[in-house]
Amino acid sequence: MIILGAMSGTSTDGVDVAALHADPSNGGLRFISHRSESFDGALRQRLLDLQQVPFISKPGEDQLGLMLACRRDLTLAYAESVRALMSDLGIEPQEIRVLGAHGQTLRHRPDLGFTYQMLDGALLAVQTGLDVVCDMRSKDVALGGQGAPLVPSFHQAWLASKGFSTRSAVLNLGGFSNLTVLQDAESPVLGGDCGPANCLMDLWAKEKFGLDFDEGGSIAASGQVDERLLATLLTHPFFDRSWPKSTGRDDFNFNWLKACLAQYGHAVSNQDVMATLMAMAVEVVKACLPNFVDRLFVCGGGAHNEVFVAQLALSLAPVQVSPIEDLGLPAQAVEAAAFSWLAMQSVLRLPANCPSVTGASRSAVLGALHTCQ
Repeated sequence: MIILGAMSGTSTDGVDVAALHADPSNGGLRFISHRSESFDGALRQRLLDLQQVPFISKPGEDQLGLMLACRRDLTLAYAESVRALMSDLGIEPQEIRVLGAHGQTLRHRPDLGFTYQMLDGALLAVQTGLDVVCDMRSKDVALGGQGAPLVPSFHQAWLASKGFSTRSAVLNLGGFSNLTVLQDAESPVLGGDCGPANCLMDLWAKEKFGLDFDEGGSIAASGQVDERLLATLLTHPFFDRSWPKSTGRDDFNFNWLKACLAQYGHAVSNQDVMATLMAMAVEVVKACLPNFVDRLFVCGGGAHNEVFVAQLALSLAPVQVSPIEDLGLPAQAVEAAAFSWLAMQSVLRLPANCPSVTGASRSAVLGALHTCQ
């Protein structure tokens, strides 16, 4: 069967759509194609505004109305990206079993019993002519879990289809980093969020350099790590918690970064701040990676940051750090591909979360189904 997945992550830069061929009878998975579409500037800014804690609108504005209008526009952007990929492949909606859609995370507070990924599943189903599974995280949170990360079950399935089942790990470098760790065939999957990856570096690039991100890590490479500032950043209580744990912009945002710089109380160049943010992103991964891992596959937008990946490889040696492309899956497509697989599990009524990762009380079928009929 052909399955599609669509994802917009915490970097809030656009929509990734991936197509897989899956054979549920034998666990076979094959990558077909992928497409990325950037958000237009106005939509991206509205999404970033809605992620701010607290969200502050202009006096007299209807906050709920603003959010619902943004949900509509986001959903239409998803639909356009999905239709574009179908056009690229020359396939019709009836050839696709299901579309898994993540939506945009606006709030993630499993400690308070909620997580919210904004998307209109009914509108997406109508616009694409596909059955849509969305709202994947809520069931896990309802069962006492973190609702994140959900991709480890897909990582496990993909690695198994390529012959890897032990002493291996997958590192996703999105706005935040998360790990999937395969111990051995008899042991549960380990994993969880590590901490900020691209999100704070992207915010700093925008604020100080007028750029959406630090392409290739060139700004970070031009600076020096400020060890005392790094120590200040690492005092966030999230880093002292053990898995299962998850995080997001509720914990790490520009206001938090400014507060850390104020607490540090010393002048630091903009380039040195970027270098220090990258060093923090490396450090939190190193702190989370178990010492029995021999090989680490890197994916996500941060996999294209050569300086970031080189610093990871140096810090994690002798672990072999490899691109996920070595397993036949483009780095930028992994999370979208994961949500296609999660949607397939949902329509087959098969559990898809990893309680050993999220802390949920049990495994469960995830997501809400919106049919196109």
